[in-house]
Amino acid sequence: MKVFLSKKNVAIIAAALVIAIIAVVSVNTRGDSGVATGVAELLSVPLKRAAESIARSFESLYGYIYEYENLASENEALKAQIAELRQDYREYTDMAAENARLYELLEFKARNSDHVYDDAVIITWGASNWESSFTVSLGSTNSDASVGDSVITETGVLIGRVTEVGAVTSTAVSVVDTTFSAGALTGDRGEQSVASGDFALMREGLLRLDFLPGGDNVLSGDTVVTSGKGGIFPEGLVIGEVVDILINDTGIGYYGVIKPAADLNNVTYVYVITDFEITISE
Repeated sequence: MKVFLSKKNVAIIAAALVIAIIAVVSVNTRGDSGVATGVAELLSVPLKRAAESIARSFESLYGYIYEYENLASENEALKAQIAELRQDYREYTDMAAENARLYELLEFKARNSDHVYDDAVIITWGASNWESSFTVSLGSTNSDASVGDSVITETGVLIGRVTEVGAVTSTAVSVVDTTFSAGALTGDRGEQSVASGDFALMREGLLRLDFLPGGDNVLSGDTVVTSGKGGIFPEGLVIGEVVDILINDTGIGYYGVIKPAADLNNVTYVYVITDFEITISE
């Protein structure tokens, strides 16, 4: 609500109050003009003081309201500036994250110059409790994607493989899906094994490591990477880390539990390896 008071209006109101009081006194003492004049003069001093006090009060109130409106206006301006700064910060952090992601990809490409990539975005994740799949934003009309292609992050972490290619989108299963399987190398010695999805572990976001050698050649904390054998996956893609070693249900042999290296719930930008040089093992 706007205020229409001013110092001039305050003074007029105060003067009107003085005149009104003097008039009342004059009317009540009309019988004796001398007395009326004396009384009026006598009352004029405290009345003037009262009027001045009232005027000052009105001025103080006006000043408070005026300052309040100024502060409210400044507050709105500051809010707008803060909103703009927050938007600038979000854009800056997005750009910084994008630059960091591209830098990581460049480093990975430098180490794997034979790989051919198409970049994509994960559009949706499958809603079924029986599988772990996702849809990416590329297909036969906008990429060279084909069934079996590896889907990775910018750092070379394997998150899945393409199982179906559409016109503009493709479906892939993640590394924890029950249909996923890849030859693997584990630990510093590169022990050969097989990483595969397991229904019970899938619900926990984990997968199995089977066909482990005996002894303690594979330990918790070991990194698991693709072996490249069979030509399905390139060699050296990181699958995850061994978090446990357990005895098989048959009581014979061991299997490992792998935690994926990528947080599958928070991956958005991915790359599909559409071609690579197949490793030929001796």
